[in-house]
Amino acid sequence: MAKDDIVKHQFKKGESGNPNGRPKKSFASINKELRNQGITPLTKSDLIDAYSTIFNADEQTLKDIAADEETPYAMKIIILELNNSKTRAKAMQDYRDYCFGMAIRSTDITSGGKPLSSEPVSINFIKTKTDEE
Repeated sequence: MAKDDIVKHQFKKGESGNPNGRPKKSFASINKELRNQGITPLTKSDLIDAYSTIFNADEQTLKDIAADEETPYAMKIIILELNNSKTRAKAMQDYRDYCFGMAIRSTDITSGGKPLSSEPVSINFIKTKTDEE
């Protein structure tokens, strides 16, 4: 498309030139393509086993695994995240949350350990000059 072919203000404000957007691929279609290529899905227990093995390996072994062309890309990313001091803590937290569920987070909404008062609250409104007018 040449610069001369561009029509300024062709669409009104808020109007899209592509209202349906780019077609999205579903997970099912992507998984079907991968299975047709002979790639099988990991089960949750496979993933837990992989992480457990990674956590027990030494640094050089992990670098060798990440450098191996046969290592699945996702495994390389996991290893790289665990080797990176900026992403390590988040990667380990994500792993724990996935495998064991998120930790229960609660907030104490009591008053010093005592239950909050359940007495009714009354609100009195004061009329101002502008309310009376």
